[in-house]
Amino acid sequence: MRDIVRRAFWLAIGCLLLSAAPALAQGDPACAQPVTDDDVNRVSRGLYCPVCENVPLEVCPTEACVRWREQVRDLLACGASDQEVREYFVARFGQVAVGTPTDPTLQFFTMTLPLLLIGALGILIALTLWRWRTQGAESAVPSELPKPDDPYRAAIERELDERF
Repeated sequence: MRDIVRRAFWLAIGCLLLSAAPALAQGDPACAQPVTDDDVNRVSRGLYCPVCENVPLEVCPTEACVRWREQVRDLLACGASDQEVREYFVARFGQVAVGTPTDPTLQFFTMTLPLLLIGALGILIALTLWRWRTQGAESAVPSELPKPDDPYRAAIERELDERF
């Protein structure tokens, strides 16, 4: 009798476990949040195709990008935020996936270095123009002015007065 009760108990446990199998096959209930195409496009707009060059994931027509957009949809359905999806793609494909450096040092150099170079070039041009103007003004002024009692000057002034 004891053996029959033990077998019935294990049979009931087995039936319960097998009846739970279809529920397990449906996936994680936390990943059942509805995700619209607009949500996927919003996140995909900030990501770039790791295969194509400078093509946003949102509009890339390749089969790989279609799969990656589905992956974005799955991550969003499981409750991942936009930033978490971006971090996932950076971890998987590198910084090329977001189009801009995520390292603060690289961001600093990417944004400030061109401005510093343009500023330095502007200062160099301004100094060069200033030096040309001062050299041009110095060369226009005669180094030695004639003295008022110079006979040559007096002769020229007399000739000019006679002609005009």
